Amino acid sequence: MAVTPDRRRARRRRIPFVRSAVLEVDGRSHIVALTDLSPEGAFLSARLAVRPEQKLRLRLVLPRDSHEVVLACHLVWRSERFDAATGRPAGLAVTFEGLSASVIRRVEEFALEGFLPNPEPHPASHYEYRTLERPELSVEELNELGLDGWKLASALRSPAGVRLILVRRL
Repeated sequence: MAVTPDRRRARRRRIPFVRSAVLEVDGRSHIVALTDLSPEGAFLSARLAVRPEQKLRLRLVLPRDSHEVVLACHLVWRSERFDAATGRPAGLAVTFEGLSASVIRRVEEFALEGFLPNPEPHPASHYEYRTLERPELSVEELNELGLDGWKLASALRSPAGVRLILVRRL
């Protein structure tokens, strides 16, 4: 079986979790899942009857930017269901038209680097977690843990008895 080469010129970034966007098709809005993104276009998980001649606009919040943008686009291909023979997923592939230089730059940075963690998290978000396995709960032990700053976040059943999940702010 011959493998067709990928015709994309730009690097794309697969979105590792569900990120929604709104696809406007001739003035009607449809919520779609953004599966991958590049400066050239995107893949949208949706089952919409879209024709190549229809006017499309994709509204999304750019990753790593937190600003909503509206991107003019047109349909490249559409698949109603997963094709096991080619590996083509169900959804819509769109290509962007007339992106501003700042949007292209932000999408290229995301495509190259992905999601970057904040290097300096807010001090209130510095937490330490601790898990303890115990055959049974002891009130005295829980009270002692509370004296050194640990708080009980959750108690779950486990094969060993009880799993205690404790948290404290650093």
